[in-house]
Amino acid sequence: MKFFKLFAFMALVMLFSCSKVSDKCIIKGQLSGGDGEVVIYPYQEVHSQKESDSLSYKAKVIDGKFEIEMDTELACRPVYIKIGDDSKRYTVFSEPGIIRIFEKDGVIVGEGSAVNDEYHELLAKLDYEAYNQLKYKHDLSPEEQGIVDNYIAKLWDLVKDYSASIPLSRLFYEKYWGADVETLNKIVNAFSKDIHQSYYLQKLIVRRANQLRVSIGKQAPAFTLKSVSREDVSLEMYKGKFVLVDFWASWCGPCRAEIPNLKEIYKDYQSKGLQILSVSTDANEKAWLKAVDKEQMLWKQVRDTKSVSDSYNITSIPAIFLLDPNGKIIDKGLHGQNLRNRIEEVLK
Repeated sequence: MKFFKLFAFMALVMLFSCSKVSDKCIIKGQLSGGDGEVVIYPYQEVHSQKESDSLSYKAKVIDGKFEIEMDTELACRPVYIKIGDDSKRYTVFSEPGIIRIFEKDGVIVGEGSAVNDEYHELLAKLDYEAYNQLKYKHDLSPEEQGIVDNYIAKLWDLVKDYSASIPLSRLFYEKYWGADVETLNKIVNAFSKDIHQSYYLQKLIVRRANQLRVSIGKQAPAFTLKSVSREDVSLEMYKGKFVLVDFWASWCGPCRAEIPNLKEIYKDYQSKGLQILSVSTDANEKAWLKAVDKEQMLWKQVRDTKSVSDSYNITSIPAIFLLDPNGKIIDKGLHGQNLRNRIEEVLK
């Protein structure tokens, strides 16, 4: 009887322990070196250093060892490890359970997670490191263009065999997060419906829906935001007028370069019924107010604090929408002389 009770107790302990591990992702590190710190950065899109810090996980490294408990979202997270003067980097694809990080032949590797293993296997198949060096480069040599083209071809080839792969969906999201509706349809349809609710595919599905919502001819999404003087400014206030809705930010060089053009347009066409509403995407309110004061724009200035940018599917700025007096989108994505020509055409 005593043996039976002991066995039952141990079974309960093991069951409790397993259930406890399953509701968190535990990263255990065993690296060479001494003491330091490890930071696991967010998988989420963040808009400020403060937000990034609040969503990051941190731990001390003692004699090369560390342990961090995280949430279990199936998502890709950058890992930064500093031990003494030595910095090490890794990318972990989190899932419930324990992932052990260690060094093998001078390279950080992980084990214990099927999802993380699959992610790093895909990176190797795609020769991701070579592509990663070039993905933000504009002027590519023929050889470099070949590397990028080869990466894209392999990406689409892999989805045939990995249609239920959440790690692969992350790589598609990274490459095509700003794609057009047709491409987004192709991506979503290429993946199994079983993973359509996963983080990265959901982001693409929502982006597709938003893009359709703000296509030319659609009613512009309504919003109300606070102005510099803290008054409520709504898009509804501009009904009956042609209006340019200008998404910009203080830190955006091209946005600031577009402002003189907007000033000239406002001066020339305000009397013909044109208004402008500037929507800042600045996370830093002080930086926004400083830029507004310096630029001396003569129209209403508001700051996006309610995900208005998401509803307009803003993937890059400046992003300018031209609305008709009924609030429908006439055109978008125009700048410089093209913007002036389009306004002249509409208001003639």
